[in-house]
Amino acid sequence: MRYLIFLLTVGLLGWFIYTRQEDLLQMPGYLQRVGFGSAAALLSLEFLFLLLVAQSNRLVYRSIGVRNRLFDQLQLLLAAGTIERLLPSAGAAGMGSYVWLARRRGIDVSDSVKMTATTFVLGYAQIVPLLLIPIFYMDTFHLPPEQSKLLIGISAGFVILVIGLAAWIGSKEMNSRIEKWAWLSRFPRVLAGIGPIHDHVRLSWRRRRKLVAPLLFLWALYPVRIAMLWVCFRAFDSTVSLPLILTGYSVTILISFLTFLPTTLGVFELTMVGTLSALGVATDLATAVTVLYRLVTYWSPIPFGLLSWWNLQRRSGA
Repeated sequence: MRYLIFLLTVGLLGWFIYTRQEDLLQMPGYLQRVGFGSAAALLSLEFLFLLLVAQSNRLVYRSIGVRNRLFDQLQLLLAAGTIERLLPSAGAAGMGSYVWLARRRGIDVSDSVKMTATTFVLGYAQIVPLLLIPIFYMDTFHLPPEQSKLLIGISAGFVILVIGLAAWIGSKEMNSRIEKWAWLSRFPRVLAGIGPIHDHVRLSWRRRRKLVAPLLFLWALYPVRIAMLWVCFRAFDSTVSLPLILTGYSVTILISFLTFLPTTLGVFELTMVGTLSALGVATDLATAVTVLYRLVTYWSPIPFGLLSWWNLQRRSGA
C-alpha cells in the first residue's frame, strides 16, 4: 500500500511538472525577484506557524497530564515532519517517528498515541472555518455555485463523518456491538486496540474544555498562511485582494483534505495553481506563487528537521 501511495505522490508531482513545464521554465527569472526582505518575512512566518503547531501539541499533551517544553515539541514536530516528507507513507512514517522520538525523550508511547489521535480529530475540526469562506466569496469571483456547494458539502461530510465516528467509538454500546461481529475475531490486534481507543475517546470528551485552547492555536494557523501568500504575491511585485487569497487558499486546503496522500504533495500544487488561475490570476504568476510558497512551507523545514533529529538522538543517548 505504501508503495502505491509513493507512486501516486511521484505521479502527481510529475503531472504537475509536465502540465506546467512552460511556466516552470520561467521560475528562475521569477525567483530572482524575491528580495531578502520577502524571504526573511516568509521564513519568519513559517517559524511562527511551526511554533503554533508545537504549542497546540504541547497543550494536548498537558490535557492528558504530560508536561514538556515548547522547544522539545518544536524539535519533535520538525523531525517527524521531515521523516514524513522524505519517506511518504500517508503520514504513518511521521506519526511513527514522532511516537518513537517522544519515547526516547521520556514520553510514554501510550501518551503519544493519545496525543496523535487527538490531533487527528482536531485536524478535521480545524477546517470548519474554511467551509464557510467560499460561500461568502464565490459570487465575487463567479465560482460555479454547484461546484462550490458540492466541495463544501463533501468537506462538511468528512467532518461530520469523523465526529460521528468519534461519537460512536466513545459510546457505551460500542464494545457490546463489536463483540457480536464474528469476523473481527480474526484480527486480534484490531480487537486489542479498540478498547484503549474507546477509553481515550471517552476521556477526550470528558476533558473537551482542555482541548479548546489547542484548537484555537490550530485556527490561528490560517491567518499565518494567508499572510505568507500575500507576501509571496508582493515578492513578485503583484497585489491581489484579500478575498481572492482567502478563497484560493480555502479551496486548495479543502480539496487537499479530501486526499490521504502524505502532506498532499502534488495535489496541493495542482490545486493551488488551478484555483488561483480560475480566480483570475495569470497562470505563470500562480505557478510562481505556488512554487515559492511550497519552497518555504514544504522544503525549508527539512534541514532544521534533520538537525532536530540528530539533536534528539544525541540527547537521548546521553
